[in-house]
Amino acid sequence: MPIRAPSRPFSAGSFFRSLRASLHATTFVTLSLLISLAFVLALATLLNYSKFLTTYTELSDRRVALVTTWTRDSIEVLLNLGLELKGLHAASAILEQAKTRYPHIESISLFDTASGRILYSTSPELLGKPTPHAWLEAQAHSTRPTWNIAQEDPAVAGVRLDSSFLKGLGGIAIVHSTTQAREKIARMRDELVMTALGVFGAFAVLAVALALLATRGMRRTLRGLTEALDPSTGTPAKSQAPPGLRGPLSAFRQAVEAAESELAGAEKELGSGAPREGAEGAPAPAGAGGARP
Repeated sequence: MPIRAPSRPFSAGSFFRSLRASLHATTFVTLSLLISLAFVLALATLLNYSKFLTTYTELSDRRVALVTTWTRDSIEVLLNLGLELKGLHAASAILEQAKTRYPHIESISLFDTASGRILYSTSPELLGKPTPHAWLEAQAHSTRPTWNIAQEDPAVAGVRLDSSFLKGLGGIAIVHSTTQAREKIARMRDELVMTALGVFGAFAVLAVALALLATRGMRRTLRGLTEALDPSTGTPAKSQAPPGLRGPLSAFRQAVEAAESELAGAEKELGSGAPREGAEGAPAPAGAGGARP
């Protein structure tokens, strides 16, 4: 009668290996969904930020352009009457009124091209000072009546002054701050990023839950197959395996159990046939210092 080998206890390591194998497909599907969502959210965030940046910048530039155009038209009306730049006593009032049209304007200055001096300005410390070289160079190289210097903060927007007798006799420079505009753009960028991360996190939780629910049957089948193929679990194959696989799995388990029984019987026979110390017919060990026969 064959000796039945004792079943090995179920180990936590085999359970986690089985669980990891069953979750492999779920992890793959979930990661595919999350990567696709991350790409879509990044693209949508970038497009919205670019649209907001372009629109807000255009609105700010349009406000400054309106003030610049109004100031130029008001000054050129006086120049067309035959007055010179140095004799425009109403220029100071026009510049002060133009400054009130946009709250982010720091100063408005009117300069003479020939002398290179600032004739009128809303900032008293600029009166009579030499016109900054950057203003003169920007106006000289501009192909249009308007010009601007936007590489630094505060930015400068300018326009060339023409009269009916002479073109480019002077210019108007509007120094305006872009700090608030940059802060609003940065705030909108942060809000878009945080919103995208929130949507991604919520969808990640939902995707994991749905993936686990959708693959529940597959994971149960894989776990049942693992337990059915491992005779050490002690779980009957009929209760875990699908109906079509119960016969082959039962035969596999019986073959494994028979092989383990044969191995156990062989180990027992080898253990019982080994010579024991002091038994009959076994040579006694020579004592310490004893003579050999």
